[in-house]
Amino acid sequence: MTSYLFRAPAGVAGSVTRVDQTTVEPGQLAAVGTPTAFGQPVKIVGGEFALMGAGSAAADFYGVLSRIAPAIAGPANDDAPNAEAIAGIVTRGYVNVLCAIGTPVRGGAVYVRVVGSVGDFEATADGANNVLLTNVTWASDGKDADNNAELRVAR
Repeated sequence: MTSYLFRAPAGVAGSVTRVDQTTVEPGQLAAVGTPTAFGQPVKIVGGEFALMGAGSAAADFYGVLSRIAPAIAGPANDDAPNAEAIAGIVTRGYVNVLCAIGTPVRGGAVYVRVVGSVGDFEATADGANNVLLTNVTWASDGKDADNNAELRVAR
């Protein structure tokens, strides 16, 4: 068992942080464009949820793929999202995500990478490489050593 002597991590990507203030909708993940990890931004494609990637616009954002319990792991049983199982999508509320670039500031802007490492949440603008999400803000200052940070999805 891990012991934390000074500071516990902020959480795990995809974990709902404030259950009583969060809405999680069930949905089927798309067979093509399936998110590769929990805590990634998703959009609706043909009635299913796919990773926001190349060509995505801010208006495409639907929510964040959440880690739900009980959950069924991917085919390799490697804790990856399973496209064959119903997934949970945070459409309102608070969830932990990985912040790949920048340092989150409470109430600050949240961007999604749409070129290169698509699907990453970022705290810094990067021209046409990422898009600003208009209904999402950082809910915490900074991030932990594993780049976990909390964000807030408003509706």
